[in-house]
Amino acid sequence: MLILTGLFLSILAVIVLGLMQEARLADARNVAVKIVLWVLYSYFEFKSGIQLNNAIRIIVMIVVICDSFFGLYWNLYSTSSIFDKVQHVLGSYGFSLFAYSVICQLGNPVMSRRFRFIFILSLGLAIGALYEIGEFIGDTITKPQIPSQPNLLDTDLDLIADLAGTLFAAIHAQYISRKLNS
Repeated sequence: MLILTGLFLSILAVIVLGLMQEARLADARNVAVKIVLWVLYSYFEFKSGIQLNNAIRIIVMIVVICDSFFGLYWNLYSTSSIFDKVQHVLGSYGFSLFAYSVICQLGNPVMSRRFRFIFILSLGLAIGALYEIGEFIGDTITKPQIPSQPNLLDTDLDLIADLAGTLFAAIHAQYISRKLNS
């Protein structure tokens, strides 16, 4: 866990430095916030005694690195018509499993396969909706030249991509539920 976290944070720090070198301070700040959030999560994980499954940890780390490096540093959010949608599918997949795993370790709930499926689906869709609300608030406050949400179609397609990723996570969890909690 420590080696993965150290490598992950180092990669993000290099991306922050690269963005700062290019005077893209808003993007650098975005990645710096991700570093702080991961450090806080790591502290929480250590203090609470939970241990995230390394496969889920790596999926989430890959999603965050892809967002930071390809999306922000290489600017694929602005130059690619499909990168954002692929990122939403992968992100909702990873973060649905992440949230499910953390919740199960904290509360150790007993649930049927059907309820687990619905629960993961609900978690993923809620996370996707909150992310879209965050993009809206960010665009409203900062008024960027290229907004995160240029129109309602973008929001709708993002939510559909979130649904696809969450469905993959819920289906996946049906087959690996014991491993998610360890």
